[in-house]
Amino acid sequence: MSSQEQHPDSANLISREEYDRVVAENALMRSVIDRLPSELVVVDGDLRFLIINKAAIKDDEMRAWMIGKTNADFWQRRNPTSPLATKRTEDCAEAIARKGDYSVEETFNAGTPEEKHYTRLHRPEFSGEDLSYILVYGQDITVLKKSEVRLLIQNAELEKVNHELDQFVYSASHNLRAPLLSIKGLLSLIELNETEAAARKRFIGEIYTSIDRLDGTIKDIIDYSKNARLDLIPEQTDIEQFIRTAYNDLRFLEETSVELEVNAVTDYDFYTDTRRFKSIVHNIISNSVKYSDPAKGGSWLKVNIQVDAESCRMEFIDNGRGISEENQGRVFEMFYRGTADRTGSGLGLYIAKEMTERIGGRIELQSSFGKGTQIQITLPNLHPTVA
Repeated sequence: MSSQEQHPDSANLISREEYDRVVAENALMRSVIDRLPSELVVVDGDLRFLIINKAAIKDDEMRAWMIGKTNADFWQRRNPTSPLATKRTEDCAEAIARKGDYSVEETFNAGTPEEKHYTRLHRPEFSGEDLSYILVYGQDITVLKKSEVRLLIQNAELEKVNHELDQFVYSASHNLRAPLLSIKGLLSLIELNETEAAARKRFIGEIYTSIDRLDGTIKDIIDYSKNARLDLIPEQTDIEQFIRTAYNDLRFLEETSVELEVNAVTDYDFYTDTRRFKSIVHNIISNSVKYSDPAKGGSWLKVNIQVDAESCRMEFIDNGRGISEENQGRVFEMFYRGTADRTGSGLGLYIAKEMTERIGGRIELQSSFGKGTQIQITLPNLHPTVA
């Protein structure tokens, strides 16, 4: 009897060679699926797991256990309280309702404090009206998200720089041209034969004033440029000495006397970028002198200093003219002047703030119009042992 006669259904059987080929193809397909760098999961119409690759579930035992189980079964074993327990089922339901691709982004913590970001594509496959399966493709986009955040920060910084550059060009050109035009006009008056000697002397004095304004603006622009370009160089800093030196340089800046009082509690050595620190102190004290109030019995500036292992906190308190409430929100803007009766560059407080933040500190201002101003500056102690 032939094999066909012995086995009536033998026509439906495959040869050993064909069987081996199918097994080899399945093994290859399984290997390819497990080698995919992205997550791949296939669920049936009842949302039971059919295929799970290693990128989706790394644990071999867990992956084998999940086959035939539902998403609810998985999260009951893994973490029943996770918001993903219901969300992933809802995402599959949405893809079924749409009868087409449905993409979502997920953010979660995979057992670590660091957030993970994934994008998941749900692609349902139908046979007529019946759902055959849903392919779920997951891609880790954590690095991309971090790059996106960095890009947003850089774009915001670039917009800030562009805005400041526009403002800088406009205001700097005005601040530089105004003294030059003033000097030019004064020189033309001096050249007139009928100008009296006393008037000429007064005009020459005004020329020197204009030159000082021009020089001050140029110095502020240089400080602004250096702050953006130069690295931080922490050095041991004698805070009180810097403050007293700046005060002695500026105390008679506006032909008015301002008394200085310094109260220092410095139990620790303080390290900071001395170049920037000097500029910060100079600009703060300069403002206290420029905007002192001659109408008051005596002008004063009190500086309170406290240094510990982590930081230096300074308070600059004066009894000057103060700043109106509506102007206080803008005093740290580039080229902004809180009053119209002074001729500074408008860069002083802006530079102080930029340099403070460049060092890693913060600056705050409180003021009462007609009473005085208080500026608080906190800087990190960049002591080598602390840093």
